[in-house]
Amino acid sequence: MPEPGQLPGEYNIVVKDEYDLFDHRVPVEEFKGMLQENDVPDEVCVVGLGSVFEDDEEVTELSRLMNRSANNLETRHPLPTIQFATEGSFQRRQRDYELQTETDLYRLSRVFGQQISRRSSGWLTAPF
Repeated sequence: MPEPGQLPGEYNIVVKDEYDLFDHRVPVEEFKGMLQENDVPDEVCVVGLGSVFEDDEEVTELSRLMNRSANNLETRHPLPTIQFATEGSFQRRQRDYELQTETDLYRLSRVFGQQISRRSSGWLTAPF
């Protein structure tokens, strides 16, 4: 059984102080390069997601790269475990979840799509 916040085969979106994070941590920009090069490691923690939401083009680009890489990630063996460590908290809004930072709310579905599931108060998952 995987550790909480470390479920293989799905994006794990976690509040950074509530779960153990992988030692291999990369900023979003580096993760985008990994997706483009089809070179995502078996375990990786992506940091800086909140800053992506400050630029609509960045949100669109990250979402597009993640969608384009989904089939490759889903068919790898072993399945990779990808964490997105966030600062703030998660708020439910109708059928969506939002990342609440100090002053802003960001709809997570803009990056991860509509199939976000709550695993616990500080842990969400979304399929590749």
